[in-house]
Parts: sequence; C-alpha cells; structure tokens
Amino acid sequence: MDLGALSPGRNTSICYEIPVDEVKVRTPRTPRTPNLLKSPNRSVLCEIDLAERLSKADERRSTALKETSTKNEEYVRRAMSKCEQEREKTMNRSLELLENLQEDIEKKAQRRQQVLEERVNAAKKQLEKVEQVTVARSSSKEVLMRQIDEDMSNKENKRRSIIQSIKQHCQHE
Repeated sequence: MDLGALSPGRNTSICYEIPVDEVKVRTPRTPRTPNLLKSPNRSVLCEIDLAERLSKADERRSTALKETSTKNEEYVRRAMSKCEQEREKTMNRSLELLENLQEDIEKKAQRRQQVLEERVNAAKKQLEKVEQVTVARSSSKEVLMRQIDEDMSNKENKRRSIIQSIKQHCQHE
C-alpha cells in the first residue's frame, strides 16, 4: 500500500486482522524458526510503524482541521465585523442624508414663505400707488371741477354785472 496515496482529504479506512490466539496461527517449524522468534517480526513492525504513521496522519489531519476551523471562524468574525461596520456606516450616511434633506426642505419652505411675503408686500405697494393715483385723480378732478365751477360762476357774474351795468347805463340815458 502506498502511503503517499493516503491524503488527509480522502476518507480512507484500512482494516488489519491481527491474530491474538497462537493456537489459530500455526507456523511450520523450520530450523530458522527459533531465530525468527528471537528477532522482531517484520510484518508486526510494519504494522506498528503503519499504525504510528496512521495515528500521526490522523493527528496532522485533526490539527489541520482545527487550524482550518479556527481560520474560518476568524474569517467569519472579520466578515461579520466588516458587515457591521458597513451597516453602521450606511446607517450614519442615511441619517446624515435625511438630516440634510430635512434642512433643505426647511430652507425651501422658508424661501417660499419669504418669496410669498415679498410678493404680498409688492402687491400692497402697488395697491397703495394705485390708491394714491386714484385719490390724486379724484382730488385733481374735484379741484378742476371746483375751478371750472368757480370760473363759470365768475364768468356768469361778470356777464351779469356787464348786463347790469349796460342796463343801468341804458336807463340813465
């Protein structure tokens, strides 16, 4: 079995049967058997070595998973923090825009009121001028009428006086 083929990302399981009962496992006795029994069994050593390697691989895998999990949690915390900051920034900007809009609306309302007051005052001034012209015309008309009446009455009086004087003059003669 190639250990390089076992990667931490793959789900692999290896099952080994290790006989415990010596009765079941009978090895033929050879002249080399006593020497083999004295030296550690290579297959057992390989199995122990493989078990150690697998346990180390499991430890590395679990360590890598923990590191990845920690990194992911940190990334999520940073992302949430960034989202919260952006949300607060957007909220503050929205409030600022709302305040600016309210100020603009108030300024426009004040300006509108000011323009209306200016128009009302201008209309009042024009009305006063019209009234003054009307009064002046009516007073000048009255004055002219009075002058005409006086002039007519003076002329009439002169005419009468002339007629009276002619009558008197004619009677005296």
